[in-house]
Amino acid sequence: MDLGDQADEAWLLSVQCKLYQWSRTHPEDSYRDLWNWITDLRNLRCAWRKIALNKGRRTAGVDGMTIAGIKVAMGMELFLEQLHGDLKSGRYKPSPSRRKLIPKPRQPGKFRPLGIPTVRDRVVQCAVKNILEPIFEAGFWHVSYGFRPGRGCHGALEHIRMCMRPRATAEDGRRQRTPYQWVIEGDIKGCFDNIDHHQLMKRVRARVIDGKVTRLIAKFLKAGVLADGFLLPTDKGTPQGGVISPLLANIALGIIEERYERWTHHRRKLQARRKSDSTTAALWARMTDRKAGRAVFFPIRYADDFVVLVSGTREQAEQEKADLANYLRESMKLELSIDKTRVSDLTEGFQFLSQRVRYKWHPRFGYMPRIEIPTSKRADLRYMVKQMTKGANTLWSLSELLQKLNPVLRGWGNYYRFCTGASRQFAALDFYVGDCIWRWLMKKHKKLHHKRTRLVRLPSLLRPTRKLWREGNVEQFLLSMLRVERFRRGWMRTPAYISVPGEPDA
Repeated sequence: MDLGDQADEAWLLSVQCKLYQWSRTHPEDSYRDLWNWITDLRNLRCAWRKIALNKGRRTAGVDGMTIAGIKVAMGMELFLEQLHGDLKSGRYKPSPSRRKLIPKPRQPGKFRPLGIPTVRDRVVQCAVKNILEPIFEAGFWHVSYGFRPGRGCHGALEHIRMCMRPRATAEDGRRQRTPYQWVIEGDIKGCFDNIDHHQLMKRVRARVIDGKVTRLIAKFLKAGVLADGFLLPTDKGTPQGGVISPLLANIALGIIEERYERWTHHRRKLQARRKSDSTTAALWARMTDRKAGRAVFFPIRYADDFVVLVSGTREQAEQEKADLANYLRESMKLELSIDKTRVSDLTEGFQFLSQRVRYKWHPRFGYMPRIEIPTSKRADLRYMVKQMTKGANTLWSLSELLQKLNPVLRGWGNYYRFCTGASRQFAALDFYVGDCIWRWLMKKHKKLHHKRTRLVRLPSLLRPTRKLWREGNVEQFLLSMLRVERFRRGWMRTPAYISVPGEPDA
């Protein structure tokens, strides 16, 4: 990065620090005069660099232009100067998004609509997000994990596991009472396509009252979608694929946590004489309600997927499920999926973010919360390996097969390496993958007996004591070489505008 880029990044960081600290100290106020920061050339240059480094930089919108095409046609500086002039003069108008249908895995005939904005719109959306994100990030609660900087699905799962841990022990030293007995598995039907624009903009204007900014966001929501040559209006929803869409979705779906404010982020009874913050006050409220025999509900959300841990009876959980459906329908015009929203016993377990969470009885310690690899996900991986090593692919060399297999195995293993019992499952899958590769080699050399006799595993270049399939410097990726451990929430990185102390000069 040259000195000019560093100066732009330093300026943007100082602005974000100021906005975050203001939003943190004034949680009920609205901010104005953001337009000049959004349209500043330094912010536009930072937004351009983020878009240019994104994996979707080669994808074009309805105008057919990509990052590389713009660099060849006019160059970055001229492009940003024209965009800056259009924003300042009011000539800028968002273009419709190009619709692309993505097939849903394991759901034949169902697709996820993806809206691809133009590069011009992506840069403007990123510039708006750079300024608005610190304001809203200061107000998002600690139980929200989806599409937030420094947070991810492993943090959400570890939060669930920590909440489920039994604290009290019985006379025999075992934990026989669990803090939560039921869980409401929530899934919103077509969430991103059905968010009510009026309610969303109402929540945006509660924190941002700069008219130019709010009108620009409304234009993005109403820009429409171009599908098969037809322009379709977007009267509701946020297009999946837009840079600013995840932030808007989190703003809209924050109503889920707000319903359970007493047990999540208790602010109503905070007083100056009390030293506890809202999170600690919520912890005491949960403890008090449990001792009094009242129901306790604790939500954890990742984007539009969420769970509500319930301490109480099944009837109370079923009633809350119905009340929550009515609440979402009235507040944001969203419907809960009937098939995917259900009440489950925590001893039987539930699936969240493709991992299984449940209580398991331990003969020494009692009830222990566990995060496990679902059987269906292991079967899916075996199916993918089987498809890659079938007889139709024998024209590949061994190194080509390994180069196609290894990214799948590495990604799958890194996602599930924090699960309980992952070591044993990884070893079994390594044996299965090695056996599939051996059978693939038998099919490849079935007429060359002298080659079949030389098909033996070679020592690994990374760990010579392990033998695996290798050709040259390309070797089979072994899941059992991954370090299996419990995810630590301290690993979640906070954004720079949160970790930088002091009062910056913006």
